[in-house]
Amino acid sequence: MAGIAVSASTGVMNSLLAKLSTLLSDQYKHLKGVRKDIEFLSRELIDMNAALEKLADMEKLNGQTKVWRNKVREMAYDIEDCIDVFMHHLSQGGDKDGLFNKTARKLRNLRVRHQIANKIQELKARVVEQSESRNRYKIVESEATPAVPPVDPRVQAMFEDAKRLVGIDGPREKITRLLMEENDCEFAQLKVVSIVGFGGLGKTTLANQVYTEIKNKFQCKAFVSVSRTPDMAKILKDMLSGVGYGTNMSDDVNNLLKALTEHLADKRYLIVIDDIWSIMDWNIIRCAFLQNRKGSRVITTTRIREVATVCCTEFQGHVHEMQPLNQQDSRSLFFKRLFNNEVNCPKQCIEISEDMLRKCRGVPLAITSIASLLATHGKDIPKWEKIHHSMSYEVETNPTLGWMRHVLSLSYNDLPHHLKTCLLYLGTYPEDHKIRRDDLVRQWIAEGFVPEKHGLDLEEVADGYFNELINRNMIQPVDSSYPGEVLSCQVHDLMLDLILLKCTEENFISTIDGLRNIKGTSQTRRISHQNHSRNIPPAMERMSLTQVRSYTFYCDAKCVLVLSKFELLRVLDLEVDSVGWPNSMCLDLSGISHLFLLRYLKVSGFRLKLPKKFGKLQHLMTLDMESNWLDSTNPSLDVTSLSSLRHLTIPCRPTRLELRNGVRKPVNLQTLRSFHISMNSVETIRDLSELTNLRHLVLTDLGVSREQDPDTRAMKHDTMAASLRRLGNSNLHTLAVWCSAPEQFWNHCFTHPHHLQSLIGFRPIKVPQVPKWMSQADRLACLDRLEVEQLRSDDAQILAHMPCLVYLHLRAKEAPEKGIVIHSNDFPVLQKFVFGCKLFYLTFEPAAMPLLKELEIDLDSRTPEADHGVSPLNGMEHLASLEEVSVHVLAKRGQGSKLESLCRNSIQRHHRYQSIKIDLGCKEWDD
Repeated sequence: MAGIAVSASTGVMNSLLAKLSTLLSDQYKHLKGVRKDIEFLSRELIDMNAALEKLADMEKLNGQTKVWRNKVREMAYDIEDCIDVFMHHLSQGGDKDGLFNKTARKLRNLRVRHQIANKIQELKARVVEQSESRNRYKIVESEATPAVPPVDPRVQAMFEDAKRLVGIDGPREKITRLLMEENDCEFAQLKVVSIVGFGGLGKTTLANQVYTEIKNKFQCKAFVSVSRTPDMAKILKDMLSGVGYGTNMSDDVNNLLKALTEHLADKRYLIVIDDIWSIMDWNIIRCAFLQNRKGSRVITTTRIREVATVCCTEFQGHVHEMQPLNQQDSRSLFFKRLFNNEVNCPKQCIEISEDMLRKCRGVPLAITSIASLLATHGKDIPKWEKIHHSMSYEVETNPTLGWMRHVLSLSYNDLPHHLKTCLLYLGTYPEDHKIRRDDLVRQWIAEGFVPEKHGLDLEEVADGYFNELINRNMIQPVDSSYPGEVLSCQVHDLMLDLILLKCTEENFISTIDGLRNIKGTSQTRRISHQNHSRNIPPAMERMSLTQVRSYTFYCDAKCVLVLSKFELLRVLDLEVDSVGWPNSMCLDLSGISHLFLLRYLKVSGFRLKLPKKFGKLQHLMTLDMESNWLDSTNPSLDVTSLSSLRHLTIPCRPTRLELRNGVRKPVNLQTLRSFHISMNSVETIRDLSELTNLRHLVLTDLGVSREQDPDTRAMKHDTMAASLRRLGNSNLHTLAVWCSAPEQFWNHCFTHPHHLQSLIGFRPIKVPQVPKWMSQADRLACLDRLEVEQLRSDDAQILAHMPCLVYLHLRAKEAPEKGIVIHSNDFPVLQKFVFGCKLFYLTFEPAAMPLLKELEIDLDSRTPEADHGVSPLNGMEHLASLEEVSVHVLAKRGQGSKLESLCRNSIQRHHRYQSIKIDLGCKEWDD
């Protein structure tokens, strides 16, 4: 059922309809007695699903419609649960069973069929009841209208007094400089600056401040707003009116665009296009802007990164990404709105103010809105405390926060259904939690939120969803790899409040954190357990857990619920503080084999007792046990029964783990970390070569005894190299190594690794010279911690001509030449270069490393050839994209200050020297 997505709005209706269709297929033709009832259920639910999808597009529903929607959605969950249980029982056993087992299975199936018949009658009655209820109350016949605030919140930004603004001077000066440089030159081209950022960061305010400052330098100007549902004719009319064309115009978009282009053809104009939501809208508006070589300027604002980039693509564009206010500016704005300044704030208000400011995280709209709310209560501390403890409720209901609520809701309402579902799932994570991308997308897949798409696997589709949430600024990136992939993210506290409100409305996630009480416990589908006490809340001890699909846990280990109480779990994520693992609570995983629907299992911070086998968890796709202490002296794991396994993460330290009986059977395995070479047999290492779907592999040899037989180690490394050769010719994307390997291993581990994108060494990858196979690695983007004995010119050229290399960390003990020259067009896409070597000259020719942003160099200049009257760095001015440079030179005694001055002079030749972040130092050392 992976191709049918689950939705927060419609629940599992689509998935359920697919399963009903399966029950009507020849595979289940023995269910003759209930086929008509199943057909009835299918027809009625198809109709109800259409109604749910229609309701999902409405932003506001009346009370009766909400009740009906909720009942139908929960009914769909219950029906799918029943069908999943029946399908599981009917699939038990196989053709190889003996006579006794076959007879027992037939009797069991007769009993199951009888149960199905009885249960379907009950379900049919519920469906009939909801169908009659829909007709009785005329659900969906009259559409609700979206709730729109009476006044556009951006109006306030347009008329904001500059003296009341905080932290805007730097961004305003930067954008003004970007717009006005070269503006006095003859034949200056049209330039676009696009301001992008999270809702409420002050994009409109910043654009208006820049507009006000420079508008008198242009012949005509206009400031127009687009909005999420634009009226294109009105927008173009507003532009025409602003630039002085007139007001008597038709509504024909073609005629309006023609009038604009003719009017602006010979004029120097400044136009602000505020709040663009789609590329399609921009593609219409941009038709009005001609390259008339008058030095015209356009400013756009948007919440969506992709839109910002497209706005700048055809022009001399620059994307300015809005940043939250820093701590000092946040405090200044907050207390200025409350008491005119911080000095006037009573001491008893400081603690609440600090926590409120932390929650705002530098978003100006949030700071001013919450300050305004508190200001209405003066210095009434009990009222402040009440607001502080019920902030989620205030965000939902308080009129003072209406503009902020509207701004947050706009971004959410603009999401398609599948992204709304994925965003709401972030409500399972605690506040301020750093969320790993891999964990999140695998949980989405396990929950059924991600459908299969032609030509893409589930992980690729889910990665696309994650990137789109980043693109729309719904989540903020935290850690990124240098090929540009976001590795982890966070959710702004106020967005999390909105998510949790939506989760409650949709009965999507029930959160237990000491502040919220579980509602509707009999229908709880997903539990996020975040209570920080050392006791299980009484409400959880009383509640039924049989219907729970997801249990995520971020508490004290003693509060873990008894796993045997769960029956229908799809996701089980247990994470506790991993300090003091040897003395941590022991978690016995032997009893989870009854969770026959389990698809995602992650355990972190426990002492684990592993089962001999994981039973018949036929649906398990992710098994992550990396951060745990194993409760055994010689632990081993058998995964041969996990036929659906796609991602396997096992501990590499302090306890090493053997994969017993090999890894050949999980043929869909895409991720394996960390595979311990010495702990596993030669046969198991050879099995790796059969995993042709493997994309991410982490190898380790940590903790290997030096007394281990060297012949055995050599045989294992040779076998590992042979397995890597086959994997490299298949689908291997990432190889990370945490071990030492001989020269022969690195020279022969690959031949044509055309899919390899990252080679990462947690310890230096030591080789005599650059392996020849790297010339075939034409997709390699990240090469980390490569250490060569000798860097030859032809070896350097292998690296320099890699077409996709974005990050390179290279150290060379010795370079045969006096210096190294980076030639024109070498390293065409490199963005970060970390280099260490014992040589004196490093020269960059014109057009070398054209995209390089970060440069880190460690040079040992104590060579006999060194001429200390010449800079060790030459041609730094040719690195056109340079933003950060770190240079550390080891010099002979008495030469340090001279070399440092020469290096600084080289960097100062760069045309953007003042904007480059520089870390420069020389250490003197005797030979």
